[in-house]
Amino acid sequence: MKKQAQSMNFIVSATLTLAIIVLAGIFGDYYFDLNDDVLMKDILAGVYTGTPAGHNIQMLYPISAFISLLYRVYRGLDWYGIFLCFCQYFCVFVILKRALSMSEDKLYKGYAAASIFFFMLGAVGAHFLFVQYTFICGLMSATAVVLIMTHREGEKRDFVLAVILIVVAFLIRSEMLLLTLPIVGVGILIKWCFSRIELKEYYDGAVQVSRYGEKKSLFKEYAVLCLVIVGGLIVSLTANRIAYSSPEWKTFNAFFDARTELYDFQYVPDYAENKNFYDSIGLSESQQKLLVNYNFGIDEEIDTQVIRAVATYADSLKTDETPLPAKLVQSIPMYLYRLRHVAFQKSYEYPMTDSPFNVIVAVLYLGTLVIYMAERDKKKRLLTVLSLVLLFACRSSLWLYIIVRGRDPIRITHPLYIMEIAVLFGMIIDRARTSRRYIFMPLVIAAIVGAMFVPNQISVIKDEMAERAKMRQHYDALYDYFDSNRDYFYFVDVYTSVSALDGTERTFSEKMFSRVDNRESNHDIMGGWASKSPLYYDKLADNGFESMEKALLEDGVYVVAKESSDVSWIGEYYEDKGKAVNVEKVDQVTDAFMVYKVSAAK
Repeated sequence: MKKQAQSMNFIVSATLTLAIIVLAGIFGDYYFDLNDDVLMKDILAGVYTGTPAGHNIQMLYPISAFISLLYRVYRGLDWYGIFLCFCQYFCVFVILKRALSMSEDKLYKGYAAASIFFFMLGAVGAHFLFVQYTFICGLMSATAVVLIMTHREGEKRDFVLAVILIVVAFLIRSEMLLLTLPIVGVGILIKWCFSRIELKEYYDGAVQVSRYGEKKSLFKEYAVLCLVIVGGLIVSLTANRIAYSSPEWKTFNAFFDARTELYDFQYVPDYAENKNFYDSIGLSESQQKLLVNYNFGIDEEIDTQVIRAVATYADSLKTDETPLPAKLVQSIPMYLYRLRHVAFQKSYEYPMTDSPFNVIVAVLYLGTLVIYMAERDKKKRLLTVLSLVLLFACRSSLWLYIIVRGRDPIRITHPLYIMEIAVLFGMIIDRARTSRRYIFMPLVIAAIVGAMFVPNQISVIKDEMAERAKMRQHYDALYDYFDSNRDYFYFVDVYTSVSALDGTERTFSEKMFSRVDNRESNHDIMGGWASKSPLYYDKLADNGFESMEKALLEDGVYVVAKESSDVSWIGEYYEDKGKAVNVEKVDQVTDAFMVYKVSAAK
């Protein structure tokens, strides 16, 4: 009978997961959400260098090496896209199966399944189609929390799968996993405290029997879980450091860190106002323009020391910078607004709204409090209040942290919501084994809220699909142009690689599973986060180039920039290098892109 119930839970979970996949496919198509994801895919697939590479810079080496190995076995599939989609739908399946297995009550099963199903469609929906590895990392971490929160004594597989999910999520996006790790810790602590309190002393006749041994064993079980998680992260980091231990990669990693500091947290100071500084580090005005327009790949003199010096100087100019305590105070109104503001989404990302995530969070906080306050045990009621306060304090700290840093896109905020929901949902369905019908109420309300937002999510997806279709008309034409001229090589202006029409159109991304061509590309951008990496130099060498500066003057090499771009910086750069050049427009691709030839002036 038990096996039959388990089989039915598996079938229902698989069916609902498949239904979500089918409905997502009906609503829209799959895209890599950002151009960063596209470059990562190109590196893994061998599109960038001609050989599938495990060093894709953004992910830790073990998982990158695994995905690149799939491309080495067979280059004809979009393995990176398949991997990301598998991860997200596997998480949906695991959450569904775990929720259904918590009770044999059919009414509970129905409400639990409905709450998850409509949450996935009404809240997560668009993320399934516009796939981003940061979001998937958060979803995997949340799935691990559900497994931990609903763990039953003796079921070691729960912890094993939870650890695997956390470690793989760390390999995919280490920074995001570390951001979610405090909530994982809160979930583990809450689960251990409730499990411990349930190990009450009991009487054998007139003699009170201690359960000290069982409590000690329970503590050891959860302590080992924490140690294994930490150990898995340390092993992952160690493997990654070994893989990037060559002098070339160490040099690039230092450059990457300096570049991140400059562009993500500082700025490039104006040249005219800071000429003395630029003169002191030997940077001309034309070189400073390369930092402004991100095309620094053309100049080998712009190295780690230069980037770091500019970042340090920019930081020193912030004389009116607000102290951290004041920043925290200033961020509170925004935090409270995000917490309480309820509205349908107007578009996929901007203007941002946190609905229905914040509504569902409020429902689950209240529902959890009501369910556990019905317990007769005073210790459980007190523990419930303390647990919810701890969870809210943890989430508040994380939210204030990202708001203060100004790093709060939906690929970060939505996973934080899902993490919080995972803890609350886990606490609720863990009570399902008591078969008390009142636990169904928060699940019913959550299902209704999710269902209410499904039409809005469909509208958002359709609008986003239309915007991406406009973008693809330009970039598909550009990539077709590259393919039809494979004997030539093209260096693409960085801003052009991001947006074709000066921000009036969706930024560049690539459709998954469409136009899959994993041959080495005959183009590269003139800057960006992979510039000056060992992979970048491999690509130059593979095409017979010594450097970008010299390559641009060779026959068959061109620059691509959007129609509205001013390319006078190219001539100015070479003039500062003592070379007179002509920059001539030789072709046009659609109404957006211009192709230029740089040649020595006669």
